[in-house]
Amino acid sequence: MFDVLVNSLVVLSFGFPAVPWLFGRRWGRRGVWLSTGCAIVILLCLFPIVFWVGCGACGQGALAIFLLVPIWIASALLTVASATVAHFKFAH
Repeated sequence: MFDVLVNSLVVLSFGFPAVPWLFGRRWGRRGVWLSTGCAIVILLCLFPIVFWVGCGACGQGALAIFLLVPIWIASALLTVASATVAHFKFAH
């Protein structure tokens, strides 16, 4: 179960830079930044909570967080960069 959780969180973190493009197409520049803010909050605040709930006191959650935090930070930076590009693309 734990390995499925870690693998799914890695895949999800690489999908977050696409979020501004999806919401930008629907709601324009406002949707780009609103979705980016939500994605960053989910990436940096809610993923560690998933490990706390899923792992409890087993200790593997701490190791996984230690290994996945650089991926989450890189994904957050890529999401902001993607939102910047999408902002100029959807500017009306």
